[in-house]
Amino acid sequence: MENKNNLSDELIAAFLDGNTNGTETQAILQALKTDPELREVIETATQVEHERTYDVLPMMKMAAKSGDNICSVLCEAFILHKRGVPFEEQALLTIAQQNRWLTPKGSPLHSVGLLLAHHGLMVTRKYDASLHDIQTVLSLDNDVIVVVDSGKLYPDRHEEGDSPNHAVVVTEVNADSVTIFDPQENTALPVPVPLFEPAWEASRHYMVRVLQSVEDYEPQPIQLENISLTGDLIELREAIAENAHEVWAEARMNEGWTYGAQRDDIHKKHPDLVPYSALPDSEKEYDRIMAMNTIKLVWRLGFDLVKRKA
Repeated sequence: MENKNNLSDELIAAFLDGNTNGTETQAILQALKTDPELREVIETATQVEHERTYDVLPMMKMAAKSGDNICSVLCEAFILHKRGVPFEEQALLTIAQQNRWLTPKGSPLHSVGLLLAHHGLMVTRKYDASLHDIQTVLSLDNDVIVVVDSGKLYPDRHEEGDSPNHAVVVTEVNADSVTIFDPQENTALPVPVPLFEPAWEASRHYMVRVLQSVEDYEPQPIQLENISLTGDLIELREAIAENAHEVWAEARMNEGWTYGAQRDDIHKKHPDLVPYSALPDSEKEYDRIMAMNTIKLVWRLGFDLVKRKA
């Protein structure tokens, strides 16, 4: 396909990759002066490259080793059994497959633990955890699943496939070793720390924590400080913020709430049941922060936001 300046998509892509010669580069720079659509394409692409100066979290990587790529399911079965929660393994597989927590390639990292939550256990997750974090969690009698690079965990096996790729349960941490339940081996194994650490690093030190009590809960939001929004994404933030208010207001009104200068839970009166434009700045900021962090999270997890042409 070519545009009105007779520049092919292949040539534009080569320019963005820095693979054009002097003549080709000059042709594109000349076209940018008269073609606003081409400018938008180039600016959007270079903006993405400029902004994405952070590490993308491997949320969609697969925990896939063990049999039919069910290591995550077997880890969760191990914890259910440990907690005395009744289950049938085939039923676990069926539930996981129906909800796409288990695919033919394995379990996406963010799906690890969802079977436990389905059975009433409280689950949190954290990237960039440390061995000290695991020790603290285990000291509270919580359970921990981590996702590792199987090839680095067992260097003598020459494992193939994408990394990280294997879920294990951590049962003990000391100065020299980390003891894991490996569903592929169906046993507890001590792994030297120098082997465990680089294997775990492949998942950005991803840890799934299974709580014993709500008192053990500590919020662990994904860090988003290094991501900045510019241009159209600022406009998108405002649109999301306003729509979030509209959704909230509609839900309250459907429950019988109406506007009131002071909040009154008994008579269902609320001062924020006004158009978004009429909200005080403090309330708008709450919606904006929610919207901004939603957009940043999408980027942090490796997804692109692409504006369609009208």
